[in-house]
Amino acid sequence: MRTDNASSAHHRNDLRLERLLRLCRAYKRRQCELLDRQKAMELVQKKQAAAFKEVQYQLGRINSEIGEELETAQRIQEGLLPKELPELVNLESAAMYIPAGKVGGDLYDIIRTPRQKIAILIYDVSGHGIPAALIGAMAKMLFAHYIEKTDSPAEVFHHVNQQLCRFIKTEQYLTAFLGILDPVNNVLTYSRAGHVPPLVFHAGDGTVSRLDSKGFFIGHGALLSIAEYGNDVIRLEPDDKLLFYTDGLTEGYNDNGTLYGGERLRKVFTGCGTDEVHAVIDRVVADQTAFRNGTPLRDDFTLLCIQIGDSKQLLAESGFSPEDEPSILMAMRLQEIDQVCSIILREMDCHGYPDRYIKQVKICIFEMMTNAILHGNGGDPDKKVLVFYKISAIETVISVVDEGPGFDYSAIPDPLTPENRTRDHGRGLFLIRHYLDEVAFNAAGNRIMGRKLLGRN
Repeated sequence: MRTDNASSAHHRNDLRLERLLRLCRAYKRRQCELLDRQKAMELVQKKQAAAFKEVQYQLGRINSEIGEELETAQRIQEGLLPKELPELVNLESAAMYIPAGKVGGDLYDIIRTPRQKIAILIYDVSGHGIPAALIGAMAKMLFAHYIEKTDSPAEVFHHVNQQLCRFIKTEQYLTAFLGILDPVNNVLTYSRAGHVPPLVFHAGDGTVSRLDSKGFFIGHGALLSIAEYGNDVIRLEPDDKLLFYTDGLTEGYNDNGTLYGGERLRKVFTGCGTDEVHAVIDRVVADQTAFRNGTPLRDDFTLLCIQIGDSKQLLAESGFSPEDEPSILMAMRLQEIDQVCSIILREMDCHGYPDRYIKQVKICIFEMMTNAILHGNGGDPDKKVLVFYKISAIETVISVVDEGPGFDYSAIPDPLTPENRTRDHGRGLFLIRHYLDEVAFNAAGNRIMGRKLLGRN
C-alpha cells in the first residue's frame, strides 16, 4: 500500500516537473519571440529614422532650391524695376514698391519714346512667385518693344495681348495702364487694361478725378477673341499730379477686416496733392500703414506719382511759340549728343535735305550742345540741356537751352584775328554762324537758336 502511494506521489512529481519544463520552454520561446520582435522593431525604427533623416535632407534641399529660385526671381524682378526714374522734360516723378513677399507681380516703367514723348506704364501680374515674375519680365520686354513703334497705348495693349496669349498657357493674366504724354502740349493719351484707374489731382481747384476707361485683361487666352482697347485723352495743367498704383494698396485691410479702399485713397491724395511728389508717396504709404495697424499685407503694391510742369514757360524759354509745336529732346552728358543728333538728322533726311546740309547741321548741333553742357552747365551732370527743334520742307530751326547762369556771346573772341588764332575760344560759335543762316541768343545768355533754310548755301 505504501509502495503504491509512493509510486503515485512520484508520478505526480514527474507530471509537475514535466509541466514546469513545458512552461519554461514556452517562456523561453516567448522570450525569444519578443526579443526577435524587439530587434525587428528596432530595425524598423532605424530604417524609419534613416528615412526620416533622408526626408528631412530632401526637404531641406528642396527648400534651399526654392529659396535660391525665389532669390533669383526677386533679383530678376528688382532688375526690371527702374533703379532710378529718368530725368524728364517738364515732369517730376517719384515711385515706391512695397513687397508683401519675396516675389510679386507689380512692375512700372517710364520710357522716353523715339518720338520724344513720355510713356508711363504700370501693370500687375496675377498671382505671386516665379510664374508672376517670369510673365512680368516677358511683358516688360513686349511693352518696351511696341512703345517704340507707336504712340497709341491701345495699339500697344493689342499687340502685347496677342503675344502673351501665344506664350502663356496658364490662367494667369495681367492688368495694365499706359499713358503717353506729350510734354510740350501737356496732353496725355491713355488706355486701361482692367487696371485700377489712376487719380489726377487738379492743381487749379484742388479736386481729384479718375482716369477711367474700358479695356480687357492682357494675356488671358480665353478673352483673346473679344479683347478690345481704346484710347482716351486728357489735357493737363501745370502742377497737376497723376497717382498710379496697383490694387494691393486699396485692398490692404485692418484687423477688423475693413479694406483701405479707393475712397480713402482719394481723400488722402486730395489732402496732399499740393505737396511735392516724394511727399505724396510717403503720405499715402504712411496712411495705409497706419490704417492696417500691423495687419500684414495680402498683396504687394506700387505707387508712382507724376507732376506736370509748365509747358508755356518751357516754350517761352525756347524761343518757339505754342503754335510752332516744336519737338523737344534732352541731354545731360556729352555721350548723349550723338543720340540727339541722330534723331534730328534722321528727320531732316526724311524731309529731303541734301547730305551737305545734314552734315553742316550735325556740326552745329554738336558745337551748340557741347558749349551748353561744358560751359553753360559747367559740366554738371545733374543739369539739363533742352533741345527744341522744328523741321519742315523749308527750314530747320534748332534751339538749345541750358540751366547755367548764361554768358555774353558778344564777348567771345573772333578766332580769325591774328591774336586769337592760337586760342581755343570762339571756334565753335564761328562754325555755327558760318553754317546756319540765322543765329540768335537770348538776353540771359543761356540759349542759342539757329535756322537753316533749305535752298541756301
